[in-house]
Amino acid sequence: MERTPQQPGGEAELQAPMLETPEQPTQQSWDERVIREGIDAAVSEGRAIDNRTARYIAGQLHGGQASALYALASSGAIQPEVFDELDRDRTQQAPLVRRWIACLTIYCAGRGNDGPVAGWMEDAEAQDRVDLMERLNLAGVTTLGEVATVHASESSLDDDDSGDYFPWGDAASWSSGDDPEGRSTTDPGLSDEQLDMLFGGEADEEIGDVQDLGWYGLVRWLDEPGGLILKLDERGIRHIWVVAGDDVLAARWEGIASEYGAFYEQRDAYETATGEPDVTPSGINPKVWAGSLADYNNGDLHGEWFDATCEPAELELAAKFMLRLGHTPDAEEWGIFDYDDFAGVELGEYESFETISRIARGIAEHGEAFGHWATYVGSDSVERIERFGDHYRGEWESFEAYVRDYLEETEFYRFLDRVPEDMRGYVEVDVEQIARDWECDYFVAELGSGRVAVFEPGV
Repeated sequence: MERTPQQPGGEAELQAPMLETPEQPTQQSWDERVIREGIDAAVSEGRAIDNRTARYIAGQLHGGQASALYALASSGAIQPEVFDELDRDRTQQAPLVRRWIACLTIYCAGRGNDGPVAGWMEDAEAQDRVDLMERLNLAGVTTLGEVATVHASESSLDDDDSGDYFPWGDAASWSSGDDPEGRSTTDPGLSDEQLDMLFGGEADEEIGDVQDLGWYGLVRWLDEPGGLILKLDERGIRHIWVVAGDDVLAARWEGIASEYGAFYEQRDAYETATGEPDVTPSGINPKVWAGSLADYNNGDLHGEWFDATCEPAELELAAKFMLRLGHTPDAEEWGIFDYDDFAGVELGEYESFETISRIARGIAEHGEAFGHWATYVGSDSVERIERFGDHYRGEWESFEAYVRDYLEETEFYRFLDRVPEDMRGYVEVDVEQIARDWECDYFVAELGSGRVAVFEPGV
């Protein structure tokens, strides 16, 4: 079908409406700036606007997904109805919009290929990213240097927001009190569209999740040293650090990766320490309740039950993660507020995880007897605790039963063979007296089952 454009074509007609530059608004959106720069470039070179500029104009003027202008904006296809849509209400539009309409009409009439354009969206978005990076690079070198800049995705934040905390020590911090719109004074003035493009694109490297410490992205400049570090936190606030220099950029990214490495290590240990414990040889699972001392001092009770048989380093990592989940930011100290299944061992509030783990693993393996031995020698007597096996003789119904078994095992009763047979009925070994005499040389612990654990400390 032959197309009849409402605007006449040709070079003379092309230049007439485009040279007439309407007054520019004091503030322009990202789309408006792209359109203005695209039209200015076309005018200076005496040609029609390019695909990218046409896409942005159509995106501003279309009337919905059913319109021909929407088809042009989304795929590059030029449908015959596009000219009617461009001419509709043209005379009632502002001068700036009339200029857009004229430029897009000339573009559609002269392009030649009416079908969809391969890579229409991808090429435009790639160019947008290049332009944005060039602008940010310029801002970073001339204005911001290594100063952090923050942009809030919402116009207002909680009044008690005390700032954001970053993984490196010399980073800037931002408070919502600095500006009612949630921008710091060093913000390079990015629009929401630019931020969406920056945070929606593929970073060179990324790490983390918004629900953890926040999502971080690393974007390197294309032709200059340095780049950007992006952060999106769980409140939806977007942060940008403009960093000059590859070495500084690498060091700060390494700091973020290190912080996340510690976070993941602590989280894994926490999940292990709070998970379902393995079945132990003794059937006993000692556990401790570690709580945040800072929260306790502030009137809050925050802590968690840990499987005390975990390795000491694992328990410490789990406790650090527990503190992260508490009420007090940057809490660093924990205490042992409660414990269970420690077989009579008494733990102090500041008991080390080294001691806790050692005793708990001994109880898990040997049962209640190990707890009595640890209490007998003292929980800080590492060497003697670990020599449990050298001193432990076992469990019996009573200490007399132990003595009787010992006499039999050592063949003590063989001396009766020397007694004449007719006199043996008059000879009796006083096991009770032997037990009373020996008991002072042994440690005998009464168990919950009613039996006793026998230790020979002097060996």
